[in-house]
Amino acid sequence: MIGAGGVGSVAASVIRGEGHEVILVDKAKDSLSRTAERLRMPYAVADALSPDDVKKAVGTVDLIVTALPGSIAYKALKGLINLGANIVDVSFFPEDPEELGQLASKAGILLLMDAGVAPGLSNMLIGIGDRKLGGLKGAKIYVGGISERPDPPLGLVPSWSISDLVDEYRRPARTIVDGKVVAVDPLSGPMGTIYVPGVGELEYFPTDGLRTLLKSYSNASFLAEYTLRWPGHVAFIKGLKKLGLLEHKPIHVGNYEVMADEVLASLIWSMRVNFRDIVVLVVDVYGKSGGGIRFTQVTRAEDGTTAMAKVTGSFLGFAALAVLEGKVRGTGLVYPESLGLSEDASGDIMTRLAINGMPVEEEELAGELEIR
Repeated sequence: MIGAGGVGSVAASVIRGEGHEVILVDKAKDSLSRTAERLRMPYAVADALSPDDVKKAVGTVDLIVTALPGSIAYKALKGLINLGANIVDVSFFPEDPEELGQLASKAGILLLMDAGVAPGLSNMLIGIGDRKLGGLKGAKIYVGGISERPDPPLGLVPSWSISDLVDEYRRPARTIVDGKVVAVDPLSGPMGTIYVPGVGELEYFPTDGLRTLLKSYSNASFLAEYTLRWPGHVAFIKGLKKLGLLEHKPIHVGNYEVMADEVLASLIWSMRVNFRDIVVLVVDVYGKSGGGIRFTQVTRAEDGTTAMAKVTGSFLGFAALAVLEGKVRGTGLVYPESLGLSEDASGDIMTRLAINGMPVEEEELAGELEIR
């Protein structure tokens, strides 16, 4: 398990819970040793960017699971592929993964990517809907990590990469409309509200999280991802944008020059939040022949573990188990939506989610797919 942060720790615990020996790997020795002691697991200090370092530290393994920062994940994976073990990765990196797929095929290994929540679990649910409905016409993903109760002005519990959070508001959101990729500005694109049982009314705006779905379902009538927030959040972010705080440009504070977006990221990270977080996921899938399915999951935090780490690490661990148990096979890139096309693999993961207190509710959708 390379990356012993919140997500990696949960995934490691999940995998060990099924009887596998897990070795925690990280280059931050002090925090790694504390985590390993808490989890009572063996550990090895190694730099993920040095495959020889990792090989020397852990020897031969059956599977590599990675939970690395997106900024280094792509480069790390290019090297780790050469170790010859299958890999399950959760990192959200900006690079095109096709080269990694070619390298994995050449090495004769499987690389399951984007094994998180969205992308990840959301993709698997779309695959399940595709399979159950006999073909996919379109789908909408609504997802957000928010405070358990409204907490203006942001309503967030900082529990993941703040730079990734800021990017959500400025990176063009790619959607599919009638089989064509269309990019919109997240803060100017289609917005609305959705009611989630047990949570309340949330607002949504488009974000660029479709990733591999853009290729897997390139002929869809409509495909989009939306980020969920408490009402009022988007108006506040629009205000920050108007002030220039979303831009990566220098501003002067007295005699000092700082980057505007880095100031915002620091402010968000330093927020004092008195609430726990929750992760809300709603996936609507519409079939080619009519009908639809809505999948809903609400994950709540536990003592010492954020909801975001809990659900992300759990899905990463369950996906890794599917590979270890032979429910996912092949070489080269494996996209998370393909898990849903396999009744064996997705059924096992859905059962494990439910057993571990993160059930996905399923209901029929009334009406037709609305393209907006």
